[in-house]
Amino acid sequence: KLLSDSKSVAFAVRTVEKWLSSKTSLVQKNHQIAAAVKQKIAQLLSEKQAMTDIAHRLSISTSTVIRKLKEFKFETNWQKLPEIMSWDEYSFKKGKMSFIAQDFNTNEVLTILDGRTQAVIRNHFLRYPRQVR
Repeated sequence: KLLSDSKSVAFAVRTVEKWLSSKTSLVQKNHQIAAAVKQKIAQLLSEKQAMTDIAHRLSISTSTVIRKLKEFKFETNWQKLPEIMSWDEYSFKKGKMSFIAQDFNTNEVLTILDGRTQAVIRNHFLRYPRQVR
């Protein structure tokens, strides 16, 4: 008996009564999403597309896209701020808003904060030296 899908191939061995899985380079062990799909998520996140649109386009959940976004590392340059910044609030989790700031001229993301309150934003920007602010 042979059962097959895109994740792996499983064989039922009647004499031993065990399941064996074949290995593939397309999907990591104990994972269900192909490496190519994860790369496509990263590519689409770098473009200006909504996470729900990415999830729908790749037939995955929005939480998978969010998990991939969390893998990105944003290193803050504490010695430089742009002359003109733009910022926005967006819904990141159910009922929770987040704050994003970017360079207005280059659209480079400066920071993404977990909260949008004045205290969270002020405390973040107070970490920059006074000369930079």
